Amino acid sequence: MNTINYQQIFEEELDDVTKELMNLTTSYFDLSEEQRRMIEQLVDIGYQRALEDALDPEVLAETAELSGEMGTQLYNFSNMIQSFLSTKNTDAEN
Repeated sequence: MNTINYQQIFEEELDDVTKELMNLTTSYFDLSEEQRRMIEQLVDIGYQRALEDALDPEVLAETAELSGEMGTQLYNFSNMIQSFLSTKNTDAEN
C-alpha cells in the first residue's frame, strides 16, 4: 500500500479558501490532533472508495473485454500492414 502524505495533501491540495472558511491554519502540523485525525480519516476514506471503484469487478470485466477487442484490432491492423508491405516488395521486385 502507498504511504499517504497527509501534510502534502492538506498544505498543497486543499485550497486556502476552504481552510480559511473552516478557520483552519495553513500548516498541517499547526492543526490540533483531532483536526489532523479528521483530515487523515477523510483522505483514507476517499482513497479506499477510489480503490473500490477502480477494482469494481464489473468495471474490470468491461476493461478486460475492451482490451481483448483492442488487441484483436491491433493484430488485424498489423497483418494488414504486413500484407501491404509484402505486396509493395513483390511489386518492386517485378
